[in-house]
Amino acid sequence: LALEQSPDTVIQQDQSVNLSCSKKQSSSTFMCWYKLPLGKDSRLILVASVYQGSKADVEKDFKDRFKNSEIQGDGMTLLIEHAFVDDSGTYYCAESETQWLSY
Repeated sequence: LALEQSPDTVIQQDQSVNLSCSKKQSSSTFMCWYKLPLGKDSRLILVASVYQGSKADVEKDFKDRFKNSEIQGDGMTLLIEHAFVDDSGTYYCAESETQWLSY
């Protein structure tokens, strides 16, 4: 399995950015975005997810300014509108052939 993401991007506060993720030679049916905040004690935070053929879901803490696309063709995009300093971090996309459930 191989994923290609947008190149590293630096933006100013209040700018918008569109991150893209595409899968190569994959039959994954579930894709998601994680954020790794800045700082040594940070952990991955689920931002958005989408199951093939269904509506994309953005986690509660990100719903105001983050928009995730459905899986289109071989990938998906994540739009961050009017970025804040708190949005800083590294964003990763991931894929799976099944959807994870968390409680």
